Amino acid sequence: MYVAQHFELPEDYTRRLLTSPRRGNLVTVHDHGPEATLVPFYYDDAAGALVTHLVRNNPQAAEPLAQPTGLVILDEADAYVSPSMYATNAVMPNVPTWDYITLHVSGRVRVDPSPDAALEAAVRLTEAMGDGGTLSAVGQDKLQRMSRAIVAVSVEATTVRGKAKMSQNRHPDDVRGLIAAMEAQGEERLARYLREVSLPYAEERFATITRLRGARRAVAGPGLAR
Repeated sequence: MYVAQHFELPEDYTRRLLTSPRRGNLVTVHDHGPEATLVPFYYDDAAGALVTHLVRNNPQAAEPLAQPTGLVILDEADAYVSPSMYATNAVMPNVPTWDYITLHVSGRVRVDPSPDAALEAAVRLTEAMGDGGTLSAVGQDKLQRMSRAIVAVSVEATTVRGKAKMSQNRHPDDVRGLIAAMEAQGEERLARYLREVSLPYAEERFATITRLRGARRAVAGPGLAR
């Protein structure tokens, strides 16, 4: 994933997205081509890996891997950005865009076909969601049948790249307008990132640009500054 420097996800956000249970796309490559499945993951800190489970007859579990490395795409939030949300649009028309926060995790894929591993993955995922008592109420017979129908899959978090394309390169007034628009749409996760990260970055960037322009005008002198 290409990440411009000003769109890099801060380390604390990256860690939170990686370690919080969430759904993501598991992408693997096989002899017949790529496969992808949207599944929930939890982070196993001891193993340094994202863990999920798949139905046993899913090609990602049943077919040999052509590449040992897999990719997990964890999307935090995204939204369409209309030019009308930008304050500067009144004086300089802008084009629409799409803002988003995402995390790409890649590493060795391991498929454990044992029912014990499958059951552990299901239990730990349910516990990570704060609903651990649910499976205990199902009964051992049903849990054993379920564990034979699924397999545990883990992806080592060898490479972790976070990207937040969140209008950091816009004028601060544009970011403020976007915050108001996202709040009005109920996009609180995006609005929070815009407030906490994008706006301070945009303000610092704009102050730097203004300072450099002033310095250039001072060096050029009144005759060349026109």
